[in-house]
Amino acid sequence: MSQVYVLTNQHQQFLSKSNEWIDGRENTKLFRTEYKDVAINQMFEANTRNVALRIELLECELDAKKHPQIPADALSPEPLFSEAQSAGAPDELPQPDPNEAPPQQNPEADPQPAPEVVPQSEPEIAPDQYPGTTPEIEPGQPPESATSQA
Repeated sequence: MSQVYVLTNQHQQFLSKSNEWIDGRENTKLFRTEYKDVAINQMFEANTRNVALRIELLECELDAKKHPQIPADALSPEPLFSEAQSAGAPDELPQPDPNEAPPQQNPEADPQPAPEVVPQSEPEIAPDQYPGTTPEIEPGQPPESATSQA
């Protein structure tokens, strides 16, 4: 195995092993495979997550440590930084404001019970109470047997 395939997009970013787009300067973090069909499948999956990308396969030679050697013309002119690094922010999550108090009552946590409604029962009406409305099927006789006797 002297060649591998890596994925690159139109912004000169490379797909990492964690399915993120990074610059290709850290070749140990890049997604790579020696099989072209695996690279095509990964390209399809990455493109379904973001259809605006134009992803290409890039065939690269391996160095002595079996990492891909990315050609200099394939790299972006400037290294890419995450938003936290470019803003100079430390790698920690934003903390909530201590002056911000939670609401006194949460209607979703303490739902009010629904009022009980007593259903009104409807009176039953027997078919013989209405003259001229006799049932077409006699009780105990299935409809198939009524049609087969005729």
